[in-house]
Amino acid sequence: MPARRSALLRLLVGVVISAVFLVVTLRNVDLGKAADAIGHAAPAWLAVALVIVLIDLCLRALRWHVLLRAMEDAAAPPPYRLAFGYLTLGFAANFVLPARLGDIARAVLAADTFKVPRLSIFGTILIERVSDGLTFLGLAILSSLVVASTSELRDLTIYAVGLVGAGLVAAIVGWLAITRTALASTRLAGAVLGIIRRLSAGAGAFRHLRSGGAFLGLTAMLATTATLVAWAVLQALGVSLSPIQTVLFLSGIALSLAIPAAPGAIGTYEFVGVAIISGLGFTREQGLATILLMRILTTFPPALIGLVSIWALHVRPGAIAESADAPPGEVEST
Repeated sequence: MPARRSALLRLLVGVVISAVFLVVTLRNVDLGKAADAIGHAAPAWLAVALVIVLIDLCLRALRWHVLLRAMEDAAAPPPYRLAFGYLTLGFAANFVLPARLGDIARAVLAADTFKVPRLSIFGTILIERVSDGLTFLGLAILSSLVVASTSELRDLTIYAVGLVGAGLVAAIVGWLAITRTALASTRLAGAVLGIIRRLSAGAGAFRHLRSGGAFLGLTAMLATTATLVAWAVLQALGVSLSPIQTVLFLSGIALSLAIPAAPGAIGTYEFVGVAIISGLGFTREQGLATILLMRILTTFPPALIGLVSIWALHVRPGAIAESADAPPGEVEST
């Protein structure tokens, strides 16, 4: 019960933060003009963006497949089709579950199918999230040095760097506490180290130059496809940004996910996107139209494919909700 109350409190705080950002964003936007901009978007460019979204999805499945194949816990490497299926299942689950619980459902259900420890699968997803976050943080820093960025993006970048720094300090202090102090001989320390070992199994790809290089190369390709999706949507709306400005825009809205908010970063995503577009000399209505179209193109197609994957994998919809609440326990190999 305390855990449920804590989760509910975090959700309520996130909803309040989202509401504040959404109100601040929409009060200075003419919604009629934003709707008109969406209505006049070039269909050809939107089709290009959709094709790139599908390519991006295939590359994400391939990157996860690289991590899955390198896990020592796996009795046999899972085929790419299963990696694609469970990845898209996670997208569909994230569409209906709050707080990215679809990632947990993906880990639990995939672990049950692959017959590997759940924490090992969690480790692969953690590697995905950390690598994407650090990539966009680096792009935000580099692009903001070239482009005269808005104050919102500068503050957001400082905030993200502070989070990363605090996380590293906390990790180092925690590691020293459980390995170099009296805590090292306690049952708690043993349990924590066991969890860390299981999670680290997800990073097995980095033990080999070929698989580690493949993962890093695919991460770079995914940053490129994400940027191209944003560029195509901007072109559809007549917002002509240079390549470096497009990188600045995309990295900024990617970093907005670090702000505590409601599921889907509603409000914070719109606030940062509109602020960057207007800061680069375009209207706030064009900024809101861009964000809304990007949400539609990057959310609905993967979710629809995920529904097909749920059917193809013979997964009960109820099992997805149950797995999202499951503890990160172990699954014995058979």
